[in-house]
Amino acid sequence: MKSIFSLMLKSKALLVVDVRQLALIYEEMSELAENEEVHRSRRASAAKLRDECATLLGRDE
Repeated sequence: MKSIFSLMLKSKALLVVDVRQLALIYEEMSELAENEEVHRSRRASAAKLRDECATLLGRDE
């Protein structure tokens, strides 16, 4: 009976570690998605500014 209890505790410890790892992975993926969205937004803004400047300078592309 003691070995079953010991095995259950080890399994619980592994589960806790796995849940923590999943939480870290989720957090990192969320940050990456947010960073990608910011990057995409900045690129769109830069492209828009470039086009507006080209128009103002008479260099329609």
